[in-house]
Amino acid sequence: MWRADRFVEPEGEVICTLPSGRRIALPLAPGILKHPTVEDLRRLLTEPAVARKYTIAALHKAPWSVLRKFPRRWLEECMAEAELSARRAAALAFLLS
Repeated sequence: MWRADRFVEPEGEVICTLPSGRRIALPLAPGILKHPTVEDLRRLLTEPAVARKYTIAALHKAPWSVLRKFPRRWLEECMAEAELSARRAAALAFLLS
């Protein structure tokens, strides 16, 4: 039997303004946060606290095809709070370097 897996691809992006005034573009990838739909994510990710939670969840479970769409500096900022396993942190540090 032939099985073809579909790779996760973001379905657009949303702009979030951080408290510092910096604007970041986040990819909309359904499944990083369990329950929100893509339309819900469009609204939710404009809030900096939700954007940070979403990014930390992505660092834990999203494949590189999604993570590479995030702003590199933003990923590096969120990695400190993510409490990743040593292997995942090393792999992401390598990919971000």
